Amino acid sequence: MKLNKLLAMSAVVACGLTLASCGGSKEVTVGIGYSGSFAESYGNMQLDLSAAMVSFEADGTIVDARIDVVQVKVGANEAKDGLELKNTNVVDGSVTTKLELGKDYNMKGSSAIGVEVDSQIEAFADWVVGKKYNEIASSLIPGSGHGVAPHADLASTCTITVDAFVAAIESAWENRSATAYTVSKDAKIGIAMKSGLAYNYGKPTKEISIDVAGTVVEGGKVVASAIDAIVYPVAIAEDGTMSTDTASKYIGSDGLVISKKTLGDAYAMKPASPVGKEWWEQAAIIEAAAIGKTSTEIAALVKNEGDLVGATMTLDSYTAMLAKSATYAEKELIGPQA
Repeated sequence: MKLNKLLAMSAVVACGLTLASCGGSKEVTVGIGYSGSFAESYGNMQLDLSAAMVSFEADGTIVDARIDVVQVKVGANEAKDGLELKNTNVVDGSVTTKLELGKDYNMKGSSAIGVEVDSQIEAFADWVVGKKYNEIASSLIPGSGHGVAPHADLASTCTITVDAFVAAIESAWENRSATAYTVSKDAKIGIAMKSGLAYNYGKPTKEISIDVAGTVVEGGKVVASAIDAIVYPVAIAEDGTMSTDTASKYIGSDGLVISKKTLGDAYAMKPASPVGKEWWEQAAIIEAAAIGKTSTEIAALVKNEGDLVGATMTLDSYTAMLAKSATYAEKELIGPQA
């Protein structure tokens, strides 16, 4: 991956000169995108959620990207009024992602090119750099994946299915920041995910929860950050069969999941908020608080009174995710290697 490219803090920390005199830096916007599918897999229903943290030039050219995937396996509980988590790869209450699993995902032996899944994901993320987000899909080999490289350039590095990665990148463009940041070739990008069953005050839940955090790190400090949250609603029939709950506000008319940030005011958190702020408004406070801090300092944010004034949602979870993504930004490969 990328010990290169991304953000340095926007106009606030831009060198104040022309881009050319900033050593070749570029102005970009950044976004977290996602793509999910819910289907049967080896006896359980499984949510596959691909997420991407991406930076773009104004014309849609990708400056840098980091992609990860989580697979959340669920079954219906005995009463058929809620879900049970069926994953065995759960650490600290969160399902381990493909990048975090590294060699423990154990795909290398069956890979057509003998390359583990984390390296293949990273190879694709590197390959999209310099391409326009809306031109990637048309350049891929139809029906690729499962041992067939999506492009000739990836013949020795990536033969997994990448359709969801492309959709996540396109989603990142749609969700890109309004703020323009300054790209430094020395900055590094990270992404982290926390997933499991949605908290429901001790009662059964029919929702899968996935939080995503992305950071850009330069000189050990975060220069840009983003968070988002996805709630995947599941309908459970009397016989225990499960499907996407299309009546939920989290599912659009196209059948695709909508994140809390994308919902905007339609998330409708403001009336119940003790500070009268919507989810996206509180997310912006948390994101801003991470700027200029190290991963250790971000993890300690909730202990410092005044850092997160105006945000009252689950602060320790989001700050922990931002801290983890900042740590991951420093790593070429996240999980254990052979």
